[in-house]
Order: sequence, then C-alpha cells, then structure tokens
Amino acid sequence: MIVVRTANELRDAILERRVAGDSIGFVPTMGMLHDGQLSLVRRAREENGSVVVSSFTNPGSFTTLDEASPGRRDTARDLALLEHARVDIAFVPDVGTLYPPNDTTRVTVEGLTRQLEGASRPGHLDGLTTIMLKLLHLVGPARLYLGQRHAQQVVIVRRMVRDLFLNVDLVICPTIREDDGLALSSANAQLGIEERHAAACLFNALTAAKDAYDAGERSAEVLRWRMTDVLSNEPRARIDYVSVADALTLAELQRVTGPALALIAVGIGRTRLTDNMPLAWDVA
Repeated sequence: MIVVRTANELRDAILERRVAGDSIGFVPTMGMLHDGQLSLVRRAREENGSVVVSSFTNPGSFTTLDEASPGRRDTARDLALLEHARVDIAFVPDVGTLYPPNDTTRVTVEGLTRQLEGASRPGHLDGLTTIMLKLLHLVGPARLYLGQRHAQQVVIVRRMVRDLFLNVDLVICPTIREDDGLALSSANAQLGIEERHAAACLFNALTAAKDAYDAGERSAEVLRWRMTDVLSNEPRARIDYVSVADALTLAELQRVTGPALALIAVGIGRTRLTDNMPLAWDVA
C-alpha cells in the first residue's frame, strides 16, 4: 500500500495504476475506521483493479460529536487496517492540501443541503459537497462507494454527480449494525455503558416505522409518530428530528407512495447519533 499526502503524489500514484489498466474504486472516509467503513473497502476491493481510500476531516465539522474529531483520530491504526484490507493507495492530506490559501469556492446543492442535517449543522453539508467534488476530481474513480448509513449525504452526492455530469458510478452499500441494531459509527465509542444501551432506541424507532409501513400504513404522519413514541420512551434520548422523506428530494411526505426514507437524529449524553431506514425499496 502506498501512503500519499499531497495532490501531486496522489495523481502520480493513480496514473501508474491507470497505465497498468486498473479501474479505480474510491472510498472517502473521515478516519477512525470501523467495520462499516471497511465493508465499503471490501466491496471496492472485489469490484476494482485498484482501491483508493482517503482519510480527511473537513475543518470546522464538529459542532456536534457524531463523527470522529481530529483529536481522536489514530492514523497509524487506520493505515494498518487499510493495508490489511489490501488498499492500494491511502490518501492522508492535511487541511492545506485540500484548502490552499485563498480557497473560496464552495459547492451547494440547492434544496438538499439546508434541511435535516443541514438545518441542525449549518454549513456542514456544503462542506461535504465541496470536499467530495475536490476528491472526485483528484481521484477520478470509476466507482465511488458510500454507505446508506449517511442517507442524506447519499442523496446529495447522487444529485451533485447527476447535475455536474461527473463520470463516476455511485455504489451504495447497506448500513452495518451491531447485534442490537445500532448503526456502526465512530461516535459510538463516546457512549457510556448506560448511554450505549439507550442508543438502541434509534433502531427500535426506525423498525417501528418500517413494521407499520410493511403492515400497510402509508400516512407519513403516523410513521413519524411511531418513531417519536419509541424515542420518547427512552429518557436519555433528546430528539433533534424525526422525518419521513422522499428518497430523492428529501421533501417531507404526507403519504408514502414511492421510495422514501425514515430518518432520525437523537442526542444521548454528549453524543449525537443519526440513523435511517429505507421504505419501499431495497438499497442494496
């Protein structure tokens, strides 16, 4: 595995792979790798001649603790995991590499980056689209691997790829969960024992909505109430939002008549957790 830290080193390493005739599979990460992210790497390894994984955290992304902060990252551990997963190129840039002096260009996907996570964390999703576009231009992959774990990000990136005619196939992989249903996340490590037990309420709430939908319920208001009821019965859970939204536009629904998403965000202790569950279609 080659570890590169600058844009020029990355381009040179990828060019060598292209000359060899390899297709490029790309997995962007924020570090503090867990098996959910590594499942994307394994999928990329199966489907491509070469695999590139980036590890980078946008500056200013941590007004809430729902991802790994730079202070908690362990780059040596992450690189060892990537090497074991047979990654070809690990891209570990510093902030100055991807945001050089006087960098002022930002990317906004109108209508998608201001709601849900965009409303709770202003500017966060514009940072996502900006850094994603930078990385896609640098890597130029045939396939980009994202997890359904971050459903809103998937919707936004899909729209950006379409609108900007980016030549990349988007591969969406199912959420990887613990035995009690909690979605794997670097944030889980911040939970105390009792908080970790309480966090199961997210999956239970989503399951309540999915079970109701599968039983024939189509009122989005009823589905939102089912999730809210479960979350409200967990005293440690502080509800940020509960949503039943169109799977392509993220518009809140009155009735579910096509592909939709159940999405929730909850605070438990100092940790903010998000999760989602598709309704009416199979992500995989």
